[in-house]
Amino acid sequence: MSTFITKENQYLETGKKCCSSLKVMLQNEGILGGPHKFEMKYSLKGNNIDIKIEQAGNRKIVLTSLIPAPMNLLWDFYGQLERLLMLFDGRFLNIKEVVFSGEECVDAEYSNYADECKMHRLSYCKTDPAYCNSNHCFLEFDNTLTPELLTKWILLQEQLDIVNQTVLYNIADTGVTHDIKCANLIECLEPVTEIINEYEKFFPNLKPGDRTTTLKMCIDAVISKYGQDIFFQEYMANKERFLQVLVNTRNRIMHIKRNQPQDKYLSGPESILYLVKLCHLYRIVLLSLLGINYDSYKSIVIKSVEQWNSWEETLDKFVYGLTNK
Repeated sequence: MSTFITKENQYLETGKKCCSSLKVMLQNEGILGGPHKFEMKYSLKGNNIDIKIEQAGNRKIVLTSLIPAPMNLLWDFYGQLERLLMLFDGRFLNIKEVVFSGEECVDAEYSNYADECKMHRLSYCKTDPAYCNSNHCFLEFDNTLTPELLTKWILLQEQLDIVNQTVLYNIADTGVTHDIKCANLIECLEPVTEIINEYEKFFPNLKPGDRTTTLKMCIDAVISKYGQDIFFQEYMANKERFLQVLVNTRNRIMHIKRNQPQDKYLSGPESILYLVKLCHLYRIVLLSLLGINYDSYKSIVIKSVEQWNSWEETLDKFVYGLTNK
């Protein structure tokens, strides 16, 4: 235990040392699209940061500080940027290389800290292969990213607090089964309702946590406002029963088997399908709160949903069950 604490303290202390730039090389299992190039300046705690992103097969992100900055500052800032890019891409990319450079440390110290950063990378940064079964890239960074958008994103993450991490862990390749992930993701629609009210005041009568507001009401409100293209067939088949199935699925993690709902809940294959659809919904909500017009990527969402709706006849069988209780 003491060895772990000592090593962790060393990692934290080394991170306070300054560097001039951070380069992160990223890759995918397949070839990333491109070419794409992007540059912008961003003010970070008194430092002017040059951001350069290039993509052609792989992706390279370079953060350069005009005034030498702590390595942990640049690494944390990279994490903020990466989570925003995940909203665009629909997945995290794999880190191939991390390189810090500057004048304060010797190359070996920079290299060792880079290795530690990769080791400390959170497990939600490995996206579930099931969610990567089709192209979920809603937006290209070179047409979307701005300093104003990045600032809005940092503030939105602060408001979301642990909610965003919970969503990311539930679409990550963590070894947790899809039925558990889906149940947890459904639960997140209550705080999502809260953040929508905080920003847009769309649902003034909904107060998650109050007896007058149920999870079913929150799910319906979010889907009706942001997810009609995603859940059109389910709503047309039997909206009330569909919503109850989602609630029943969430309730499985609230009770032991004897006290669980006896009514229909999502099966294993259905959990995979609705894990994807609910994550699409979550991304649309956050992108909308950031001021990005849904119409700019609506066609991509519809195409992705159409592909998943035809996946192994899962939706057809599910909708048949909704209409034939």
